[in-house]
Amino acid sequence: MGWLQIIGFVLLGFVALGKGAEWLVGGGTVVARRMGISVLAIGLTVVAWGTSLPEVVVSTHAALSGSAAISLGNVLGSNISNIALVLGACAMVLPAVLEGRLGGRESFWMLGSLGLLWFLCSDGSLSRAEGGVLLVAFAIHTWDVFRDAKDGGACGSADEVAEVLEHIGERAQSWYKHPHLEVFLGMVAIAIGAYLVVEGATGGAKRLGVDERVIGLTIVALGTSLPELAAGIGGAIKGEKDISLGNVVGSNVFNVLAVMGITALVHPLDPAVEAAAGNAEGAAEVTKAFEGSLASDFPLTLAISLFLVALPLLGGARFGRLKGLVLVGIYVAYSVYLYLG
Repeated sequence: MGWLQIIGFVLLGFVALGKGAEWLVGGGTVVARRMGISVLAIGLTVVAWGTSLPEVVVSTHAALSGSAAISLGNVLGSNISNIALVLGACAMVLPAVLEGRLGGRESFWMLGSLGLLWFLCSDGSLSRAEGGVLLVAFAIHTWDVFRDAKDGGACGSADEVAEVLEHIGERAQSWYKHPHLEVFLGMVAIAIGAYLVVEGATGGAKRLGVDERVIGLTIVALGTSLPELAAGIGGAIKGEKDISLGNVVGSNVFNVLAVMGITALVHPLDPAVEAAAGNAEGAAEVTKAFEGSLASDFPLTLAISLFLVALPLLGGARFGRLKGLVLVGIYVAYSVYLYLG
């Protein structure tokens, strides 16, 4: 892949990601609101699932290609960038994003899903059966979110519904006759855009001789987090702080439970499986990927997740924009450390 093709992939990918996120937020909000679902639940499910499609595609493709480091790094790195970069940027646009306290249910699922994946990966592998466990946990999470929404948890009033539609803007009003089509096209555009950005960025990084694990944690993770960034900032601009926060939390849970679950079912991340297939090099790569993730990537992802839970307690419902700046600063420092470390 030449540099001209790399640049073209990245630029076209950015355009597709931006439009896809815009369509997804607009159509998803209308569809879910018509069903009587809260804005927070919309962020935790419809928007979060759509913006996490790139992680599914990239991690599965990487596993099939024998790049376990990119599969793991994509998920853990995306979760770090979702919190530090996406929420930080959203808070700089709409300080209220970080002025409210994250609910107990959302905190439990975000931290619990990460803890479950860490436990399953502690033996240096992730089998098909363990992938199934992750997907069962994801199904329970989905049921829990919708049950809470249908029971009236955070469901909005008719005035809030009108306000949501007003925030989305008049420009997309023609879409509202077919909001399901808008959601579908948004997801397709996101998947295509993420593929182009990741392929271009990964090709450029490899030409520069960057380590595969670092590629997964930074460039690939950032590329697959661009939909969350676009959707989150889009929600913040429209004044929907719950969409921005719910999108990040929901995406992180989706990444850990659904993305890694699907990846393991399609192709187990197991050095024994690679060795049995006569792929000694692949077995060594899987072992190296798990060693690096268990030693530093899992602890760092957990630390930044705990920091998000504790952040509203620091200064109370104030300094939202400053907190956002701190998160973005953490992400920049983290990226520099990976490349210089």
